[in-house]
Amino acid sequence: MEIAVYGKGGIGKSTISANITAALADKGLRVLQIGCDPKHDSTRSLMQGERIPTVLDVLREKGKDGAVIEDVLRTGYKGCGCIEAGGPQPGVGCAGRGIISAFEFLGKYSLRESYDRVIYDVLGDVVCGGFAVPVRREYADCVFLVTSGEYMALYAANNILRGIRNFDSDRYSRVAGIIYNERKLEDEDARVRRFADAVGLPVLAKVPRSEAFALAEERNMTLMQLEGALPEKKVFDYMAELISSPLKMYTANPLTDEDHERIVLGKGSPASVCVPFEAETMKEEAAALQHDAASPAAVRRRPLYGCAFNGAATTAVHLTDAVVIAHGPKACAFYTWQNISSPGRRNIFNRGVLMPSSISPNFESTNISHNEAVFGGMDLLRKKVKRALDRKPGAVIVISTCVSGIIGDDLASIEELSTEEVPVIALATDGDLAGDYMEGLRMAQETILRRLADRDAEEVPMSVNIIGETAIASNAESNFQVIKNLLDMMGIKVNCRYFGGCTTDELRGFMSAPLNILAANTSDALELKEHLEKEYGCRFLDAPLPIGLQATSEWLMALGEEFDCRERAREIIQHERRRYDEAIERVSRKLKGKRVFLTAINARMDWLLDTVLDAGMEFCHIGVLNYMRTPLIVTENPDRLSMISEITSPVDTAKLQKELHPDIVISAYTVPKGEDEAIYDVIPMLPDLGILSAVVILERWISLMETNRKGSWENDRKLFEKYYS
Repeated sequence: MEIAVYGKGGIGKSTISANITAALADKGLRVLQIGCDPKHDSTRSLMQGERIPTVLDVLREKGKDGAVIEDVLRTGYKGCGCIEAGGPQPGVGCAGRGIISAFEFLGKYSLRESYDRVIYDVLGDVVCGGFAVPVRREYADCVFLVTSGEYMALYAANNILRGIRNFDSDRYSRVAGIIYNERKLEDEDARVRRFADAVGLPVLAKVPRSEAFALAEERNMTLMQLEGALPEKKVFDYMAELISSPLKMYTANPLTDEDHERIVLGKGSPASVCVPFEAETMKEEAAALQHDAASPAAVRRRPLYGCAFNGAATTAVHLTDAVVIAHGPKACAFYTWQNISSPGRRNIFNRGVLMPSSISPNFESTNISHNEAVFGGMDLLRKKVKRALDRKPGAVIVISTCVSGIIGDDLASIEELSTEEVPVIALATDGDLAGDYMEGLRMAQETILRRLADRDAEEVPMSVNIIGETAIASNAESNFQVIKNLLDMMGIKVNCRYFGGCTTDELRGFMSAPLNILAANTSDALELKEHLEKEYGCRFLDAPLPIGLQATSEWLMALGEEFDCRERAREIIQHERRRYDEAIERVSRKLKGKRVFLTAINARMDWLLDTVLDAGMEFCHIGVLNYMRTPLIVTENPDRLSMISEITSPVDTAKLQKELHPDIVISAYTVPKGEDEAIYDVIPMLPDLGILSAVVILERWISLMETNRKGSWENDRKLFEKYYS
């Protein structure tokens, strides 16, 4: 039989466990006691005061492969086996993970088969999954709850029942009963009795408060080893008799917090005794969901693109002269590195588009191992940061993963390593504990700017910041060049790209720009705009970066108004219109008269509609998938509203497509290719900026048409059938 002894910290579990072990040994049983407390003092009285090596100390020194059972197993009173799991130093690492590691090590040996009884002396409450290991069904057959009549001791006992209930539900019975360790409090007996009756457990024994226990402790022995027929010994003799024979087991039936308080403190009859814990949990979860549904975060809920660590890392690497350190296991860093670099590698191989921040991100890892997970990883992190500081980067940015967050590494303290030249910035995302990808992205944006920006920076006239670019898009750099060329013609300088790719010095001078321009009016960008306005008093241009001729013209005039260079804006608009007209004349020669079947999500599409119509083409259908159920915003031209219909069924759209026989089918999402001769294309998620936004799409249509005429796809089909079918 394997017995787990649980109870509140300091309630006397170790003393009771050791005396039960001694009593069983006196009866001639082979007993193994395993102390599951980082203080590693459970077996001290059985070992005549000797503190034995702990499993975790041996694992730390010798590693999993070097440690053997003889390193940790000692023989104590009357041949009983003694093992201490051990743990990290107070305040660092994860003691629960340490217990798991210790049990994994002990599991390699068939120790339990060599003993008649195994007793697990477990720290305090079932505070986490690690300390719950002994109560898992592959270990303890039987659980004793040690408690006094103190309110918090009984509260801990009730929580232990909750933990057991989580493992066992109501299908298993493993709780033997309560061991009452008396404290001599007023109404103490009655409190314990009320609690025991309410949870349906027997009080197996009452351990009297006695100076004999203190005397035994002074002599480094158990009370059972003291000379004389002490009355207190009878309690443990009785417990040994119980454990030597089959015990009746009970299911765990914890109380709700409200019922527990009423019963223990004697505040009247409980509203419901032994209410299943699951019912309480479901009630609490329902309340939480109701609260969450009304919260601002729920209103603007987004898809989950990943964890906060991932979002912060993919943002921080765009600070081009910083070193970004992932504080966690190498697997976390590897998957995030893949997430950052794969778009860049794919684009350079497929399209020849270079994305420097993606091809070679300035991203490293502390590579936390099992040891750091148990004993803490701050020493490893400090060494990593110091080595990074030696390279004199613009900044060192440290981001925590789930592991470093759970073990409690104090990430904020790492900022103390900052030098006058190089700041160390901590982003405590703790993997996904701080939220999802977008929450991590925002944390990185806001924290890094707060640490670096000089709020008293001298204003640089005729300069702007560009805010919220989509940095991982394949056309991000080409789009920036389009905007930069327009701004250069206006005599306006780009002060900082926040965070499209910038240096620490550019972020320090963020406040120098008198005007900011949003990359797009997305919900995330608008939230960021609101933050910058509130926190830094930033001014924004009303219009985001422009898509298409009309938007570009309006954007240039808005800049002309802001910087008092209206005439220069008009000249540039005329120049851009000439370029646009030349491009339209070129594409219309091959596209004029073609029929376009367009299906889109509910977003402004005038940039595409204008260009298609200017090229002499016609729309045979414009359908809008309005999944947000908001007013249609596809066009600002009221004369075009009659052309647009809302999509109610993809099946109807496919049927309509067959009836209309379009030359070109273009969609904001993938549509199945029909059997007709039409060419199919997809509206880019991030269109090219400037006057030629839609012209490049029309040029692609011409290329697709010419490819179809050459029959190259038919040749590809024949080759595929020959070699792969």
